[in-house]
Amino acid sequence: MSVKWRVNKAWEDAHLTGAWLPLKWVLRAFSSVTLAVVLLTFVMLYGVTASVPVGVLALAPTYVVYGLTLLAVAVVVVGGSLLGVRTALRGDARRVGRVAAMLGVVVLMTPLAVWAWHAWLWPVLRYDPIAGTGVRLFAGFVRETSSTTLRRLPGVEMSELEFYAWWPLRLALLLFVVNLVVATIRRIEFNFKNVGVLTVHTGIVTIALGSVYYSGLKLEGDTLLLAGRAGPDGRPGVGPAQDRFFDNTRVALFVDQGWGLEQRLLEGVPRYNHYGLEQVGGRPGEASALEAALYRRPWAEVRSRDLSLPVPGTPVGEGDEGFRLRIVGYAPYAEPAEDWVRAGATEGPGEPVRIVHLYSALPDPETGKAPDGPIFGFVLTPQKPAGRISDNGVFGIEYTRGADEGMSPARWRDLSEALPEGTSHALALDLPGGERVVRAVKPGDEVSVGGFVVAVRDLLPEPPFPIITQGYQGATSSVAVLRVTTPGGESFDRYVYHRFPAIDQDVLGAKDDGRPIRRDADPSIRIGLIECDRLQVYIDDAPGGVTRAIVRQPGGAVRVVEDAGAEGWLREIVPQVSLRVAARWDDGVRVERPAPVPPERQDKRFVGTHDQAMLGVEVTVPGGAGAGPAFRRVVWVPFSKYVGVAAGTERPVLLPDGRTVRLSFGRLQHRLPGFVIRLVDFEMVSYDHRGAPRDYRSVVRVSPVDGAEFEEYEHVTKLNEPLRAPFRWDESRGLAANIAGRIGAGLSPGQFKLSQAGWDEAGWERTQKQADAGAIPRAYASFTILGVGNNPGIHVIALGGVLMGLGIPWAFYLKPYLVRRERDRLKRAVLATRPGAGGEPMSVPANAAAETGRP
Repeated sequence: MSVKWRVNKAWEDAHLTGAWLPLKWVLRAFSSVTLAVVLLTFVMLYGVTASVPVGVLALAPTYVVYGLTLLAVAVVVVGGSLLGVRTALRGDARRVGRVAAMLGVVVLMTPLAVWAWHAWLWPVLRYDPIAGTGVRLFAGFVRETSSTTLRRLPGVEMSELEFYAWWPLRLALLLFVVNLVVATIRRIEFNFKNVGVLTVHTGIVTIALGSVYYSGLKLEGDTLLLAGRAGPDGRPGVGPAQDRFFDNTRVALFVDQGWGLEQRLLEGVPRYNHYGLEQVGGRPGEASALEAALYRRPWAEVRSRDLSLPVPGTPVGEGDEGFRLRIVGYAPYAEPAEDWVRAGATEGPGEPVRIVHLYSALPDPETGKAPDGPIFGFVLTPQKPAGRISDNGVFGIEYTRGADEGMSPARWRDLSEALPEGTSHALALDLPGGERVVRAVKPGDEVSVGGFVVAVRDLLPEPPFPIITQGYQGATSSVAVLRVTTPGGESFDRYVYHRFPAIDQDVLGAKDDGRPIRRDADPSIRIGLIECDRLQVYIDDAPGGVTRAIVRQPGGAVRVVEDAGAEGWLREIVPQVSLRVAARWDDGVRVERPAPVPPERQDKRFVGTHDQAMLGVEVTVPGGAGAGPAFRRVVWVPFSKYVGVAAGTERPVLLPDGRTVRLSFGRLQHRLPGFVIRLVDFEMVSYDHRGAPRDYRSVVRVSPVDGAEFEEYEHVTKLNEPLRAPFRWDESRGLAANIAGRIGAGLSPGQFKLSQAGWDEAGWERTQKQADAGAIPRAYASFTILGVGNNPGIHVIALGGVLMGLGIPWAFYLKPYLVRRERDRLKRAVLATRPGAGGEPMSVPANAAAETGRP
C-alpha cells in the first residue's frame, strides 16, 4: 500500500462523513483492484458467450451435479478410510507414521472411489438422449440451443459486429477506464520511477477509449458501380455516379409513394429466428387458399413468435397520408410461396379463386379406415390460363368460367364427345356449313372433311416453343401439329392447343431470316384436340350459376355432369375417388408468404445476413373512431442487397383510394461525404492467357460534391491498393498541411477506404467467349463491387499499444534498477552518518518498495 493511498484513505475517513458517505463509497469502489478484476472478468465472459453455444454453457449445472456426486463418494470412501486409520493408530506415538499411513490411504482409496462412482453411479447419471434416461438439467433447452450462441437467441438477434458494439460491453469498458484512471491518480506516486507504470496505464486507457470511439462510429459496407455502355472498341464508357454505399449490418424499409425511394431505418429486426410467419393477407384469422386446399404449410412447421416493430414516419411532410406501416413478421431464410386470400370491402373485386377437394374412400393402410375428410386440394384461378389448370401427367383438372374464361360452346361440345374405346387423342373438325367429323388419331393419320385433308404430323405433350401470347405466359398445353390442305390446294401447318383453342395458329412458311410466318387459325375449318391418354376433369361455371363438369377416363370413356349441385360434388370420378368444389371466391387477392428453407438446404454463408430473408410489413388504413382498421394488408418483402439497383424485389400495395405504395427491404444506405465515384474501366488480370484471376483492377474516378475542395482524380483500385477518400496525400500541399490532414482523416468517421470486393464474373466470362469468337473486341464487366469502410480512431488504439510497449519494459526492468539504486543510496547515506567505520548497517523498511507504487 503506497503512502499516497494511505493518505487519501485517511483524508476520506476524516472528511467524507454523513451525507458525503456515498461519494466515499464510490471513490473507494473505483479505486479498488477488485472492481477492475470484476470488469475484466465480465469482458472475458462476454467474449465467451459470443462464441460458445448457450446449450454448452447450460450443461454447467449438470456437470456440477456430476461433480458433487463424485465428491460425495470420495468423501464417504476416502473419509471413512481415513477415520478408520486414525482410530486404529490413535495410541501410536509416532506422528510421522500416522501421517504416512493416512497419506497412503488417500493415494490408494481415491482411485477406488473414482472407480466405484464410475462403475455404479455413472451408468445411472449418464444421459441418453434417445431413451431420455439419466440426469441432464434443462435437457430440452440444451438440445434446442446446442449450436446457438447467445447473440442468436430470440430477443438478442445480433451479428458478431453488433454484439461486440452492444452497450453492455461498451459500458464495462468505460467503467474499467474510469476505474483505472481513478486508481492511478489515487494510488500511484507521480514520480520518475513510476513513469513506466503510468505509461502502461495511459496506454490501456487510450486503447479502451479508442475502442469505444471506434466501435461507436465504425461503418462497413459496399457499393456497386455500374459500367457505361460499351463503345466500338469494346471498352465500356464511364458509368453513372454513385454517391452512397450499403451498410453491412443495419437494414431499412424503403417506401416509394410516387416521388422516389425513402429509407426508414429499422431497429430490432431479427436475424436468426422466425416471427409472425402465419401473418398473411388482410383479414386476421381468415384461412388462406393454400390452407383451405390442405397444402403443405411450411410456415406452420417451424416455431414462430409474435413480432411488432414500428416503422419510422416519412421525412417528407405530405407522405404517409392515410396509412400506417408496421413490421409484424420475419423469416431469416425462406423462399416465397404464392397464396390467395380474400379481398376486403375496400379493395375492389379481386379475382375468382376455386378450391377443389379430393376425397378418397380407400382405407388407410395403417388404420384400415377411410379418411373422414378431403385428402388433397387444388387451388385454381380460372381468370388466368396458367392458373386454371393442374396437371401432373397422370391426372389433369381444369376449371373454367364460360366462354370468356376458357369454355366456349364449341369446346364443351368437343370435350363431351363419346369416343371409341382405346382412344388416346382425337380431333373434332367443323366446317362453316355444319359438317362435323370427330376421329381418333395418332401421328401419321389423315382426316378428310369437306375437301380439306388434315394430316397429323405430331402429338406433343407440351408446345415446341414457350407460349408468348399476351395473357398466356407461363401456361402450357398438349399440342397437335397438323398439315392442312384446303380444297383449293393451299397447304399450311396448324398448331392446335388442347387447353387454349383461342390461340391456335397457322404457320404459312418462313421469312428470309428464318422466322415463321404466322396467322390466326383459318376460320373456314375449326379443329379441336381431345385428350384421352389420362384422367381429365373439366369443371365449368356456366351462365346462370350452374356448375357443370366433364369427366373423361383414359381410353375415351366420358361422363357429363350437367349440374353438380349447390355442394359441387363430382362423385366417383374413378371408383372410390370423388371431387368437390369446396370454395368459390370471386374476390381473391394474390399474396406471397414465406416458406422456410430447412437447415440442411441452407447456404451457411447467408445465415444471419438477411440475404435470403423476407420481412412481413403490415399496411393499414385507420377506420372510424373506436373501429379497427378499414384496410389491412400484410406484404412479405424479400431482401434486396442493392435496393434501387436490382429490380424485381419491390412489392406494391394498392390502397383503397387508388394509390400504390411500393415497399423494398434492404440494407441502410449511407451518403459518401463530399465526393462521388464512377467506374471508368475494369480489368481482370489472370495468371496466364485464360487462367485463374490474379488481380482485379477498377479504374475509379473521384469527383467532389457539396462544396468539397479537391480536384477530380482517378485511382486504380486493386486488391492490395485501396482508394482512400476524400482526403489523400497531395504533393501540391505543404508537408504540414498533409500531416495535419492525415491526422484529421485518421480521427474522422468521414474518411473511407474503398477496396476491391467483387465483380461481374459471369458477365466477364460471357463476353470473354464472345471476344474469343470475334463477336466483340474485348471482354468487359458490367459492374464492380467495392468494399467501403472507415477506421475512426484506429491510430488512437495504435498509440495506446505503443505506450504500453514503451511502459512495460520501463516498469519491469528499469524501475527495479532505479529502486535498487535508491535503496543502495539510502543505505550508504545512513552508514555515512554513523560514528566510526564499519557500524551496523541500517535496515530498510520492508514496505519501501511498495511505497514506490510499483505494480
